[in-house]
Amino acid sequence: MRIPVETLLNGVSRTLLEQVLPHVASRTARGQLYAAVDVLRNAARRLEWAGAPLETEAGSAEGALRTAASRLRESGAPAVAERIEANLRTWPAAPAAARAAAARLEIARAFEDLGALPAGVADAVRPILGGHLAAQAVRALALLQPSLLEEISRG
Repeated sequence: MRIPVETLLNGVSRTLLEQVLPHVASRTARGQLYAAVDVLRNAARRLEWAGAPLETEAGSAEGALRTAASRLRESGAPAVAERIEANLRTWPAAPAAARAAAARLEIARAFEDLGALPAGVADAVRPILGGHLAAQAVRALALLQPSLLEEISRG
């Protein structure tokens, strides 16, 4: 599930103000908490997502889709190959977020198309698309920061 950044940051801000602030007694700490909430409230409209990971994702998807289209053409499914290639030409050049969104949509469409093809043809293409998805999962995990759950549980 994808949550808009603004929704996420607004929820964190609201939690800090409604649940945390009433328990903060120090005037200095309260000031710091208000400053943090101010940053969160303004961040969604001022920050831009890191473009490099999104471009990498879109490039990986494009490569997988082009390879899949070539394999489909060789395997006797030229109509699906042509549809994929036609959709690739409609992807936006920028911003990176729109390009990555188009890539995700096209990968999903390609998997749907495979469901209507003979098993031998689909089986030859699924690993190509799956390879992109596996690599993308690893890239996404690499972006995560170490969890603070241990510190949170200590209070």
